Amino acid sequence: MTSKNVSNIVYGDRCLTATIPGRTEILQPPNPLPSLADPADVIRKALYNPLDHDPVSSRVGPGSQVTIAFDDPVIPQFPMKKPDFRELAITVLLEELEKAGVAPKDIRLICANALHRKFTNGELSTILGEKITLRFGPNRLYCHDAEDRDNLVCLGETERGFEIVLNRAVTESDQFFYVNISSLPFHGGWKSIMVGLSSFHSIRHHHRPFKGASGKSVMDARRSAFQKLLWEMGEVVDAELAKENKRLFTIESVLNTAQPQELIAVYAGHIPSVHEKTLDILYEQQVVEVPEQFDVGIFGIPDQAYYANLSLINPILVRNQAISYSFGLYHKRPLIREGGIAIFAHPCLRQFHPLNHPSYVELFDRILPELQDPYQIWDFYAEDFSHRPEYIHKYRYAYAFHGVHPLILWGQGAFAFGHLSRIFLAGAQDSNVARRIGFEPFETIEGALAEAEATLGKDCSIVHVPMPPMYIPSVGAD
Repeated sequence: MTSKNVSNIVYGDRCLTATIPGRTEILQPPNPLPSLADPADVIRKALYNPLDHDPVSSRVGPGSQVTIAFDDPVIPQFPMKKPDFRELAITVLLEELEKAGVAPKDIRLICANALHRKFTNGELSTILGEKITLRFGPNRLYCHDAEDRDNLVCLGETERGFEIVLNRAVTESDQFFYVNISSLPFHGGWKSIMVGLSSFHSIRHHHRPFKGASGKSVMDARRSAFQKLLWEMGEVVDAELAKENKRLFTIESVLNTAQPQELIAVYAGHIPSVHEKTLDILYEQQVVEVPEQFDVGIFGIPDQAYYANLSLINPILVRNQAISYSFGLYHKRPLIREGGIAIFAHPCLRQFHPLNHPSYVELFDRILPELQDPYQIWDFYAEDFSHRPEYIHKYRYAYAFHGVHPLILWGQGAFAFGHLSRIFLAGAQDSNVARRIGFEPFETIEGALAEAEATLGKDCSIVHVPMPPMYIPSVGAD
């Protein structure tokens, strides 16, 4: 008789109880590293002793024009223990700027939301606290606008021809600071600025689907072609700033695997030097060694997805969470072998936030019934969706994700759909919705597993990756 186990699997805003084969490997996240006893003190010491950078006090003074940019509320996916690092770090930084003689009127705070939607001051207060949001009015605390051409500057191209467009504050401030939360290796480093404070014109170079992609995960930062491209762009920015004796100052944090997540490290200074330290401790905290790939993977999908924070999950976000932030969490090789099967669990209802995701509706209702190929969708519709006046207006003034954003997410699924033989959605409450996003619907996880075994054999290897927290399987030898 084949042994069976009962497992709770995340399913939207609740869990499903499923009976899974006893041979299923259930991965466990690494134990949380100890949290910082006095985060404010650690932040202050990092500012006094920055890596490969002058201390704050020697870079600013009376009359200095200072910008502090910070990650938007999309990050982290799962909340950290309050107070939020962005509130802590900016509070300490403001105190140090005041000591150095910088007037409050000469400081501005910019949310680095890239092509994500803008956020209200009330929403920003969830990460910055009410004291900061009340102190800085709308002229000194605001979201980056990727369509505000008067406040964008082109710094040229990399040697490979990738255009670099950034918010003017990056180059024109006497000192520019960036406050970052690195909850995954995908975050931080040059990505914070080269994406967070850029425009579609520049972002299109590294956020479109690439035919022939090798499958190196963006979570595998030291192997990822995506990260290398951003570093090439960052080197151009570094060189441009050096002409005026300027250097960006980043303050990066690392969170552990506790729920809620806690702060375990802070590094400050020059971006390349800081991010190497950040990656070291991120890998120590998040990486789980897995000797071999599996035939079948089971992944529960939560409602709390990156682009649904302070909003509402929709079918395209379910697909992205499944492909990019479940299947896509790996180092070296995918956890599921080529030709294997992924089983995701989520109700996947046809619902869209009317303010935040208008272009998602058009992609889902008008384009996907006729065309699902990510390369063709990008080629035919990316310029249209990115330049459509109504989508630009909604992005700039009505808290909508940029028109092209859902096409970017759709393109991120290209590798997984080429790598896996089949993708199942267990617990799908509307089979038509599941099929439209490219998944095969099943009423239950048990039904999906039975079909996987019928396809790959009764002895196929199976793995379940519980979430939260998020962690990264490192699969096989180097």
